[in-house]
Amino acid sequence: MRDQLEDLEARGVAPFAQRSRGASRRWPVENEGRAFDYRTHFQRDRDRIVYSRAFRRLRQKAQTGNLPAYEDHRRNRLTHTLEVAQLARTVGRALGLNEDLIEAIALGHDLGQPPFGPTGERALDDLLRGRLDGRGGPGGGDCGGFGCSAQTLRVVDQLEKRYEHPGLNLTDVVREGLSKIRPVTLSSEGTEGLRPNCSPFFEAQVVSLADRVAEALHDLDDALQSGVIEVQEVERIPAVRELRRKLGERWRPAAGRFMKANMIHRGLTHLLVTGAILTSARALARWAERHSIHDAGEFEAKRDTAVRGNEIGLSRSASRLLEDLERYLETRVRRGFDVDRIERRGRHVVLGLFAAYHADPALLEDHVLLRFKSVAGVRFLRDLPEARRAIEIADHYRRDPRFLRVVADHIASMTDNFALAEHRRLQEMGSVPIPSAEQLRREEID
Repeated sequence: MRDQLEDLEARGVAPFAQRSRGASRRWPVENEGRAFDYRTHFQRDRDRIVYSRAFRRLRQKAQTGNLPAYEDHRRNRLTHTLEVAQLARTVGRALGLNEDLIEAIALGHDLGQPPFGPTGERALDDLLRGRLDGRGGPGGGDCGGFGCSAQTLRVVDQLEKRYEHPGLNLTDVVREGLSKIRPVTLSSEGTEGLRPNCSPFFEAQVVSLADRVAEALHDLDDALQSGVIEVQEVERIPAVRELRRKLGERWRPAAGRFMKANMIHRGLTHLLVTGAILTSARALARWAERHSIHDAGEFEAKRDTAVRGNEIGLSRSASRLLEDLERYLETRVRRGFDVDRIERRGRHVVLGLFAAYHADPALLEDHVLLRFKSVAGVRFLRDLPEARRAIEIADHYRRDPRFLRVVADHIASMTDNFALAEHRRLQEMGSVPIPSAEQLRREEID
């Protein structure tokens, strides 16, 4: 079955598309008594991502700030991920690229997102860069920082536990795609098979563009649907003015807010996706002709030097419309008193949790302590007599950057609601250090 699917795949995609046949993994696929193999390698990777715990947690992680309990219709990380996958598959299919590969990358691209979105990411990066210690003071040294794409690789390579080996054992092509959705600096650990010096292949470029388009469009839609911004204001945005011009008499000026918001979202989606397909198709045709790419073998031989990373994109006019929309969202939707207050709360939760766990590792759950035991070769903390714990913590926990990374992994895996509840619980225990007003002012200045 898999051989037949691979043959169909090879005949159905463009010469410059990735093929699943021969895709490499770090470990052989587990033999669990299957009568036959009915999936390609990329389809298997897609399924492994969907069944991971990290994927399920996305439903309780916000795009920005944290998820208010009363907003049932607002997008979260899971709905964002599904919308990215849908847009990316549409574009990739039209361009003759590998749709299964695109879907796997799109579904996995946000697995490393911490609670509270970019706010949590910045807080963990400050902690692991040594800029802060979580108590309002300076940190203890650079441990390599924190980034969503790098953390996604840690999730799929190390942190997920479903098999005898660590991680999900994804193909190197999918792992490479996950690492190149956003700019990322990877450590030497775990980079085998990723071609770090090569530009993103076309399927990864498609997911990257779909991620950007989906984020802008659903942020605008959420803001319109919730009444944060008015329809009349949005109608003055250049992208919406262009949409009205193209729709002509089909534009319904008298429609209510709900229907008009849906019309704007549908129209802008069609406008940008169509633009991406037409512009990218012309660019890929010119690229293939310039580099004499007629079959998969020629593409594989020339990919490392011929692909520049900017072949998939929008026309200049469409890019300007999207950039203008993003600027509008940044000033009118993603900033403001309520947003800043929510993000400040999320930041202090992450900083407080990190400081509490660093000060007293016994507050961590057993599975986190056991993971550090496995990573660093220390004794399990709860096996030690109380008199030895303080010495062990001082000698082998607080001084070891691997412990800080394990703590960051634990916090990054949390959903918004779990992080808030855990922070509240530790505060009630008196374990979360609360920075003084002077320390908070100093952090804001820094």
